[in-house]
Amino acid sequence: MSINGIGGSYFNNTNGIFGIKPQFGEQNFAPVSPFTKYNSIFDEVVLSKKAADAEKIEVIEKTPAYKEDKVRIIAHRGYTENAPENTIPAFVAAAENGYNTVECDVEWTKDGIPVILHDATINRTARRQNGWRFFFPKRCSKLTYEQLSQYDFGSWYSKDFKGTKIPKFTELLDCADNYDLDLYVELKETTDFDDKKAQTLLQAVRDAGLEDKVTWISFNADYLKTMAKAAPKARLGYLSKKDVSKNTIETLKSLQTGENEVFLDLKANKISESSSKMIKDAGFDFEAWTVDEQGILDDLFSYDCKGITTDKITEDDIEDCYKR
Repeated sequence: MSINGIGGSYFNNTNGIFGIKPQFGEQNFAPVSPFTKYNSIFDEVVLSKKAADAEKIEVIEKTPAYKEDKVRIIAHRGYTENAPENTIPAFVAAAENGYNTVECDVEWTKDGIPVILHDATINRTARRQNGWRFFFPKRCSKLTYEQLSQYDFGSWYSKDFKGTKIPKFTELLDCADNYDLDLYVELKETTDFDDKKAQTLLQAVRDAGLEDKVTWISFNADYLKTMAKAAPKARLGYLSKKDVSKNTIETLKSLQTGENEVFLDLKANKISESSSKMIKDAGFDFEAWTVDEQGILDDLFSYDCKGITTDKITEDDIEDCYKR
């Protein structure tokens, strides 16, 4: 079975675990398995280990913005329990597993195309078409999108995802639109982010009609300031793995435009009663990353943490925590 999308097959799956057929872009699509049914963009998804067990999963209806009184759960690089990180299958899996928000990372190709990739190099998550690893470092910024599209970004995770392509930022937006996903987009420190790149991303978001669905996050405050200048109403999250200090608060204040929401996205082990009080007293909310242990949820919620980025925590885990 295969997923077919822009630039070719997202992945081939001989066991029939996951089949889908996006129909956006100008590409010609290869045939999909007869066991995969579809009508239009992401209309139907088949999830099964065997064709005989396949069942139709309806796409989530468009929903209003996330409830303010509920902790936001962000799927870190998509739902990586089921699919390779930062790929369309991972983002679709997040939606199908109940997540309303996904986090992703933007890198840039040599020819100026934003793509979804965590590392500056492709070595960890890409393979040659024959399955071989790369011996020398291959930086994303030194490769054109056409070159990147020749590589496999799924087989390192599982043979079921062989043929998965690196997504363009615009493909991510298409997926988010069709699955009603909010996005946390990290501006990587390796990208030399500037006004031109900010405008490229913002124009793509505007074209997709998702201005109110995207949050920009970064460890680099200057990158966030660039985004704030280009989009004064954009929601911004300052990533940090340091102890909260007066400098942290000053950085958050420097990102405010008078029209936007700014919050601290803090490494979970840096959150305490005192640090959370400092943040709240300054008038800011905070969220935590990367939270994979249910045991710390009670503490985070008692500190009024507004969101968690996670690889594993689900809505059911959150509800269980509330019930305790």
